[in-house]
Amino acid sequence: MRSAHLVPAATLICAALNPVFAFAQTEGRTAGDGADTNAALARVEITASRTGHLTDALPVGAVVLTAEDIRRMPVRSLADVLDTVAGVRASRLYGISDSQSTIDLMGFGATATQNTLVLLNGRRLNDIDMASVDFSAIPLAAIERIEILPGAGGVLYGNGASGGAINIITRDRYEQSLGIEASAGSFNTRGGTLWASQGNAHTSGLFSVQALNSDGYRDNNALRQRTAFADLRHRLDDTTFYLTVQADKEELGFPGARLIDASAGINESRDNPRGTNTPNDWADRDGYSIMPGLVIHMETMDFHLDANLRRKRQSAFFDDASFPFYTEAEIEGYGVTPRLNGRFATGPIRHDWTFGWDLYISEYETNNADSEANFPEPANKQTGDQRQEAWYGFLTSGITDSLSLSLGARSEKVEQDFRLASGPQDSQNDRLELYEGGLTYQPLDNFALFASAARTARVASFDESIFLVSGNLDPVTPQTGRVYTTGMRWRDGRQRSSITYWRARYDDEIIFIPGMGNVNLEDRTQRQGYTLNSQWRLDDDIWLTVNGTLQTSEFDEGPFKGNQIPQIPRRSGYMQIDWDARPWLTISASQRYVGTRYYSDDNDNAQGRQDSYRWTDLAATARHRQFYIKGTVHNLQDRNVSDSGFYSAFNDNFSEYPLPGRYYLVAIGAEF
Repeated sequence: MRSAHLVPAATLICAALNPVFAFAQTEGRTAGDGADTNAALARVEITASRTGHLTDALPVGAVVLTAEDIRRMPVRSLADVLDTVAGVRASRLYGISDSQSTIDLMGFGATATQNTLVLLNGRRLNDIDMASVDFSAIPLAAIERIEILPGAGGVLYGNGASGGAINIITRDRYEQSLGIEASAGSFNTRGGTLWASQGNAHTSGLFSVQALNSDGYRDNNALRQRTAFADLRHRLDDTTFYLTVQADKEELGFPGARLIDASAGINESRDNPRGTNTPNDWADRDGYSIMPGLVIHMETMDFHLDANLRRKRQSAFFDDASFPFYTEAEIEGYGVTPRLNGRFATGPIRHDWTFGWDLYISEYETNNADSEANFPEPANKQTGDQRQEAWYGFLTSGITDSLSLSLGARSEKVEQDFRLASGPQDSQNDRLELYEGGLTYQPLDNFALFASAARTARVASFDESIFLVSGNLDPVTPQTGRVYTTGMRWRDGRQRSSITYWRARYDDEIIFIPGMGNVNLEDRTQRQGYTLNSQWRLDDDIWLTVNGTLQTSEFDEGPFKGNQIPQIPRRSGYMQIDWDARPWLTISASQRYVGTRYYSDDNDNAQGRQDSYRWTDLAATARHRQFYIKGTVHNLQDRNVSDSGFYSAFNDNFSEYPLPGRYYLVAIGAEF
């Protein structure tokens, strides 16, 4: 890390550590609000994370967002929730709903989707194409907690966790409730949500449907979105059955990027951010996932059997004057993932273990033509199959009362076949070896130190590989990485915090290079940084959240050595304050900061940086009995900003995707 980062990093760490030393001096006393300062660190319940009943013994800088944390946030989507966490960055093309949002863990920029593994109750949500995860299909009301594991998760979940894993966990038990909400706001936005849950000693479940229509901030940016979600649990004496079903349908206009060409005096992003040069481009998507499972509880172990069935269809049209392009794609797949969790003791040492087998099989087909009218006789048809099979094991041992050791290994075989109707066929078989290990030292009940090391790997997605096959090039080889993390976490009555430092190196990183497609970099890349995630309860009615990231992502070798990898800010932060102003009124305010970063495809770092920005949101919720009204203001200062920008060496110009200016949303609802 360059010296320019040392002073702010030291300041950030010293400020965060101040409560730790105060805690060490007052350990054993009772906090002013009646909370016991000896209460154990928040236990990271990770049954859906494949480590059974393990708690805070994991040697990683895990961040857990609870349902209560999410409820207080002035956000309206799951991508917004994740964007509050230090070390995680959400990039949006259009800013309405979660449509086309990508999540980046540990700084991968343009390839974030392929390097951040996202899961629902331990089941993979990443598809084998390059499309981002559809976060809108998961209602916030169903979420019990979100577990973010930076630099970890590959052994338990498989390839693709190069930067780590994010596990979204639904509620284990639902109570009887009914909710309805209607919303409206800027850009002719209208939406509605209906959910109902029921629960008793043996059976509980939730069903939710959502609808959202919006003209969008920009021209040709209309959005029509429909989602349905069901989550069921049934318990017998020693067996629990569960089923999660989600379905989604989306229609979206593509307004394209705004041109910036200084030599021609053009800056559409500044002068006309709401305009479009692609008035006829669009994309449709629909799909569903069915995820059944069961767990059988035995005296010293639990048997889990999870399965999933996934189908997704996409179509899109790009009305380019010289190269019009229409495409249809379909993905079908299923998975079976049995595992055992158990525990045993050797003398005074207790061991918790997980052993499992994963099988995922997927089929992919895409058809391309110059217009929809030319179907069903596409000019170019591409198909492929992928089979992932893996064995893995994970062990955590409590060496002493305060020291625990974690070790894990995974052997994964990935077989891919690629076929072109008018060209070559190819196949690739890869064997991936992934490892994780680390130590957690907890000298005090509410304070822990940790250190870990991991070997990660990922294979290219079908879109990345088929592009190369169609160009008569060999498919890319797997990307591998070594990730090291260390840090501390603590809780002291009214506050909880964690600091994590990571350092990672990646070989054969898969990136896109204009004119060449997706290739393996011959030269190593490196990432390192600090994150602070902290929350204080300043008073009985006031909460403060302060999160920050200092990071570098750079080329470590070759002609770009020392250059920053584009689209990754060195500094970013999030601050939120929540105030229960009255028993019936809650007010929240947040500010997000994203630092400067180089434009995508500017590996030379020669074209200047994309501007930093600050984004402020305000929310107020008033309640009367079962009824509530909530108003939000987003981008309060009405700043002209964007998350994504690109540089074209061929045209020597830039393009950006402007985010919405100031906009308002109002929701009226009732909960029974």
